[in-house]
Amino acid sequence: TAHIGGERRTLLFDTGPDDWVFERNATRLGLDLGAVEAVVLSHGHWDHGGALPRALEMMALANGGKPVPVYLHPGMFGARALKMPDGRLGAFAPVPDPAVLAGHGGEPFVTRDEQVVLGDAFLVSGEIPRVTPFEKGLPGQHRLAADGGWVPDEVMPDERYVAVHVAGKGLMVFSACSHAGLVNVLLAARARFPGVPLHGVAGGFHLAGPTEAIIPETVAALAQFDLKLIAAGHCTGWRAINALSTAYGDAVVPSAVGKIYRL
Repeated sequence: TAHIGGERRTLLFDTGPDDWVFERNATRLGLDLGAVEAVVLSHGHWDHGGALPRALEMMALANGGKPVPVYLHPGMFGARALKMPDGRLGAFAPVPDPAVLAGHGGEPFVTRDEQVVLGDAFLVSGEIPRVTPFEKGLPGQHRLAADGGWVPDEVMPDERYVAVHVAGKGLMVFSACSHAGLVNVLLAARARFPGVPLHGVAGGFHLAGPTEAIIPETVAALAQFDLKLIAAGHCTGWRAINALSTAYGDAVVPSAVGKIYRL
């Protein structure tokens, strides 16, 4: 929720995979889902959007039935799979498509372009440029092609970030899984807002499993941003959190449901 003058503008960034978990957490936290004015799905993985239909239903019940804009990338709806160690492809559950979301109270906006939403409170990025030599996407991911075969799909151009300029602090960047690479995300945000310092980043940084190999390069490259908050989410991995904490001390705080950060 952004406070601008006397206004409050609220955006939901991802929902998680399970509707019952979303509903339970939102209820226990006492969230007013009727105040949510827009939703962003960060990328085409079910664990970030599986609960979105139920979330939209809860918003509609709380806001009197008004449709809620949902910002989506056209590349996030194809069938995807991950190559397993034995060479087999393990298929991901599908992301709810625009028609499903519209049927649950959403108003889908499907675009590759950046969007400034809810007045000028939030920026939803466009596709994130890939400029670092070491961040190469999600190793082993494949996409189902039109001919029925599986093709490599590691780059994930459908991933986007959300940014908000906090008065007196600077830019707060919300990354989802950082499949684009955490450093690429922050470079893109800095380029989009020249002259505005980057204050912090929150999200999953996806430095576990095959991407553990790029932990040293990632940690070193983050020094250029002088971040005051690094809120590391679910897929960052304990080795990466340890390395980040060693390098950046109290700026690194693991993320959890209900945690509040004082900037």
